[in-house]
Amino acid sequence: MLRTRTALAASLLAAALAPAAASAAPVHLGGQPTLRQVDAHHAQLRFAADRLPRGAGGAVAARVRIAGQRVGALHATGRHGRDVVYSARVTAPASLRAGAKYTVRIEVPGQAALVRLVKLHPAS
Repeated sequence: MLRTRTALAASLLAAALAPAAASAAPVHLGGQPTLRQVDAHHAQLRFAADRLPRGAGGAVAARVRIAGQRVGALHATGRHGRDVVYSARVTAPASLRAGAKYTVRIEVPGQAALVRLVKLHPAS
């Protein structure tokens, strides 16, 4: 009986650590992020990347920051080859300027932030 409990505990521990080990691989972007203006104060950020790690609640654990702007939660919105396409809504307190460049920081737990300079494209 004791061996069964030990074996069960070891298998559960191994199963619990397997996703953590799989998500420890560094995340790479699948290209340049795009920022498209929706209206005067909102824009849509989209980028392709390796699968981002998820938190305990199931939400994407990565965070996006743009100086002076409020960025909503990341959502997986599709695929581009083997990469997952993520998007987030950006809200600005002042009017966004089409053609301006903004610094986007994608912070993934356990690795250095991915920093890119992204041009805001006008609404189509």
